[in-house]
Amino acid sequence: MPAALFAQTQQRRQTTPDTVKTLQAVQVQTAATTQHKADNVITLSQVAMPSAVIDRKTISLMGSRRLDEVMREQTGVAIVSNLGAGNRSVGVQMQGFSSEYVTILIDGQPMAGRNSGNLDLSRISITHIERIEIIKGASSSLYGSEAMGGVINIITRQHVTQPQATVSLTAGTNKTADISAETETSFARNKGVLFASGSYYTTGGFNVNPYLEKGSQTAPPYHSLSLMARGRYQLWPSGTLHISARYANRRSTMTRDYGVTPGSDRLNENDLNVMAALESRLTGRTRMIARYYLTRYHSNQLIAQINGNHTVQQDRFNENIHRAEWQVSHQAISNQLSFIGGTGGEYQHVHSTVQGSSGNMYNYFAYAQANYTPLPQLGIIAGARYDGNNLYGGRVNPSLGVRYTPVTWLTLRSSAGSGYRPPGYRQLYQVFTNMMQGYTVVGANVFAQSIQQLKASGLVQQVWPVAADIQNLRAETSTSVNAGFSVRPLPRTQVSVNLFYNHIRNLINTQQVGIKTNGSQLYSYINVARAYTKGLEAGIETRPGGGFTIAAGYQLLYTGDLAVKDSIQQRSPRYDSVRSFPLPRASAVKDYFGLPNRSRHMANVQVFYQLKPWGLYLSARATWRGKYGFLDTDNNGFIDPYDVFVKGYTLVNASLQKKLLQNRLTLQLTLDNITNYTDYLMPAQPGRMLLAGVCWCFKKDKTQE
Repeated sequence: MPAALFAQTQQRRQTTPDTVKTLQAVQVQTAATTQHKADNVITLSQVAMPSAVIDRKTISLMGSRRLDEVMREQTGVAIVSNLGAGNRSVGVQMQGFSSEYVTILIDGQPMAGRNSGNLDLSRISITHIERIEIIKGASSSLYGSEAMGGVINIITRQHVTQPQATVSLTAGTNKTADISAETETSFARNKGVLFASGSYYTTGGFNVNPYLEKGSQTAPPYHSLSLMARGRYQLWPSGTLHISARYANRRSTMTRDYGVTPGSDRLNENDLNVMAALESRLTGRTRMIARYYLTRYHSNQLIAQINGNHTVQQDRFNENIHRAEWQVSHQAISNQLSFIGGTGGEYQHVHSTVQGSSGNMYNYFAYAQANYTPLPQLGIIAGARYDGNNLYGGRVNPSLGVRYTPVTWLTLRSSAGSGYRPPGYRQLYQVFTNMMQGYTVVGANVFAQSIQQLKASGLVQQVWPVAADIQNLRAETSTSVNAGFSVRPLPRTQVSVNLFYNHIRNLINTQQVGIKTNGSQLYSYINVARAYTKGLEAGIETRPGGGFTIAAGYQLLYTGDLAVKDSIQQRSPRYDSVRSFPLPRASAVKDYFGLPNRSRHMANVQVFYQLKPWGLYLSARATWRGKYGFLDTDNNGFIDPYDVFVKGYTLVNASLQKKLLQNRLTLQLTLDNITNYTDYLMPAQPGRMLLAGVCWCFKKDKTQE
């Protein structure tokens, strides 16, 4: 992952607790390169899948403000928008898996509050983030059954080295302003440490859709408040109590006016995470943690017509997750073998004023894994996890990883794992109409009776034959395989390549199944029997000297539904033609572009430069994403060359940072999307953004960089 590689040249203080070493996304990290976590025994050294770290300093040098801005510049990571959402709802794809299959964690615990599968990354401020761990592929052995596509684990400040405080202000385009403050200290003769931070973020929103009337937005004005506190206290020599809490609130109002029936969409979101953990070290080689975690997401959405201020729809949504977990790790005396294991469960409660989307769900799990190093050049990771659900039963998911270094300049790696994901309540029972867009989504388990009610109300014009495929949804399963190598052809240059293949059975897909009388879409969910994502990731990083670090990454991705390909070959009536010009023609497998919203090609280039004597740091980054299918306009069941595509595009960003007064004062200038590229099919991508920031650090002693 090129954005993370800069940290290797920026942080060489191996003795300081907050040093983070980063590796490219195609690498499996080892214990020597993984930072200790205060309240979790799981580190990247126990992960068999490709992984990478973005550290705090790299995030700062990028000038990013929200999590989505950081992730969009990473190799093999695509940011996607939810066009029907009433807020700036942006999710993430990895290895071709959509947002539903990428688990977002804070300090190893799941976040709540997904909108149509997307967990909106723009909700998350980077103020509290110490580093970001990214794992690609099925990671269920340690991180849970829903991590079929991968994991983004947000690590908050864990290690306090000295009392200090920081305040910062950033302001710029689109009435954007970000005010934040942080403080950290030790107490009780260093038995305890405390870290606290807060940030206030506001933006005036923007509009990238030329068909909207003046004053409308595709990304709404909003303001957000985020608060974070974290502390630990040594109760006895081998026992430590860890407590953390995070609260975030966001209020947004979106106005959409096509000149017919203008409307407003107001959304108030509240996000709460609380964790308490007791750590015990039985011996120098055995560590146990008992942990309780609560996450709560609440939203209140009000859709109204502007003329007459008539309320069209109001939805109050609550999601609560209570999670308890016990973990243990043990290092054998020989240091060649280590173990990690755990067990726990969670209770999930969902309540909504919208019909059918309330209920309870129980999940329970147990996992065990061994890391074995029989030879210095050979490492093996093997593990398994059992995930159970009160509605869908359980499944055992194994994982295996091997690292082999035949010579000092070459390392070979391979890994395999499986994933398991039962349907969510919204996919099963939700009946929801977006009044701003007009479409309706009907849960699979209530489809038959709900369609009859909609027909009786005169709201359905036509139900397509594909609706016959709707039945009780089955749990999804996946198999993930990765294989690659890293090589150092020169002392300061590293090249990495990773091949991946993911096979998904019973993939739950959002499917248009008809048309409403108002001309809008009617959706439900069906299982796709056999889907796949496969491709290649490659990266290069070099440090030619003179303070420069240059990195580049590329992803080649193929995705598809094997059942659709078979139907095209067999001349199935639904898939037998494409809308070519001037006349339709028979379809062929080569017409099938793959799953929507996936680009065949993605690439990025990043250049970092540091001039330490002057306290000067510069970065210039560019990301390119090839075209991707957006909408099946002729309803023939697949994206073909005559459907709607988002064109390929390049985003160019730059940042300049200057440190003064013994590094206490930092000035920063950030310029995002220099070419001012926008597309109305990408509603969350703003035009050119110019921001200036200032940061002051209060500390007793000089910090050496």
